[in-house]
Amino acid sequence: MSISLRKHASRLIAAALAVSAMASVSAAALEQPVAVLSSNLNASVGTVLTSDEINTAEQALSKAKAEAEAQKKAEAAAQAQAQAQAQAAATAKKDAYNKLLNDPVTAKTVSYSTSLLATEAIKSNAKSLGNYKLTFYCPCAVCNGAADAKTASGTTPTEGRTIAVDSSVIPLGSRVYIEGYGVFIAEDTGGAIKSNKIDVLVSSHSRAYDLGVKYANIYLLG
Repeated sequence: MSISLRKHASRLIAAALAVSAMASVSAAALEQPVAVLSSNLNASVGTVLTSDEINTAEQALSKAKAEAEAQKKAEAAAQAQAQAQAQAAATAKKDAYNKLLNDPVTAKTVSYSTSLLATEAIKSNAKSLGNYKLTFYCPCAVCNGAADAKTASGTTPTEGRTIAVDSSVIPLGSRVYIEGYGVFIAEDTGGAIKSNKIDVLVSSHSRAYDLGVKYANIYLLG
């Protein structure tokens, strides 16, 4: 091979080496001194690279190394951001669940709403009891045995808070999430309320009659 051809070949190899280093960003290759690389090339092709060619290769390798470091930092930053977002989401989910456990359960009109479907916070933290049959009753003598009677737990029956349950399944005092209806407290019992059945208190006999029978997924909050 002529000196011209060998020198041309050496340049091609040097260029290929630089491109390869930038593409693969191999830590071992990037740390290897260019002088050693050029020495190996010289031995293989039988010619000497010029100082400009060596400088060009050094600059290419230096650029590849800088790009590799920048990429590593960017990946680390992205991972840290993803972890922070995951932690924030977990905290928000836990906070939402704690509100269900601790916020007062006040009187409200019982009605179905898609805004009250079980959230991920509920599904992840509460105990799922499955699909229950819902019936409705009021504080009248017909529904409650006597007008103005207290609940089995001694509280005043209140729409939007009071439900009657099988206390062997759902202990009295428990907070219960009825999907589509919200949070209630197990305050009452009834002779016909057994197993997977809940009686939901409403304000009047006519409303109890109009609501009829429903089915909903039940979650025991605590």
